[in-house]
Amino acid sequence: MNRRIISILLALAVYIGAFAQQNQGEVIPSTKTRRGLKEKQVGTTIMHVDYAMNADSIGQEQTYIDKQRLEVGRDCAKYSSLFLRRFVGSTRPTQNGQAILRGGKPGKNNAYWNDIQFADLFFKDGQVTEYVSMPMYHESNDCQFTEPCPPQQWTLTPREEIVICGYRCQRATCRWRGRDYVAWFAPDIPVKRGPWRFNGLPGLILKLYDTNRFYTFEAVGLKKVNGPMMLYDFPYSKSTRQRVRKLQRTLQVNYWKATAQTTQFPDKPFEQLEKE
Repeated sequence: MNRRIISILLALAVYIGAFAQQNQGEVIPSTKTRRGLKEKQVGTTIMHVDYAMNADSIGQEQTYIDKQRLEVGRDCAKYSSLFLRRFVGSTRPTQNGQAILRGGKPGKNNAYWNDIQFADLFFKDGQVTEYVSMPMYHESNDCQFTEPCPPQQWTLTPREEIVICGYRCQRATCRWRGRDYVAWFAPDIPVKRGPWRFNGLPGLILKLYDTNRFYTFEAVGLKKVNGPMMLYDFPYSKSTRQRVRKLQRTLQVNYWKATAQTTQFPDKPFEQLEKE
């Protein structure tokens, strides 16, 4: 095999690998819409911060994996997907019989499930409760779990600054759960939070990414508000982080195999199916 063919195959492998990562293994999201669902008030919101997740172009929403909102409260906070609020929930069949989303959920790769997008986070008293929505055929595993949410161990680099959304931002770094992250925070906004689970810096995090750019978040809008902070009142069962992450990884690695097992043996618990 000559060098040119080898180079082409390697490039193709990298492309396919990156595509699979972005699509989370082509896991098909649930078609269950969130519109009209019952909600409950959990606090009072004083600020909204909207972030583009994994955007190709900050100015074009259709190039985002998701648009997400941090709601800052007086004594709590919430982080959730704005795109899912617009989700209509219709589907169409493909040639091989798989169900694909049609319309509704905006953004790139919108026919696929992403574990960050389909989780609502609620922060209070140093803890986070994650409300997890599983993909199609696995909605019975929708659940919630609560765990401590300590701040990351940050290292500040005072001499490095950029401007985001009109605010001067300072650079900070950390290593968290096996990845190295870079954050840009605004000291003039006294909110010790940011996108996803990141917190603890002396100012609001407006931009965050890991050094491999697998996860990227950048603020695209900030607004002071005064209104109720609401959570969907889903009938979630209680679980643990370990069990949820194990199921998510299983679905991301081989969604159709896991789905076939669940469909064929609906009464068997996930842990038993995983061993077979």
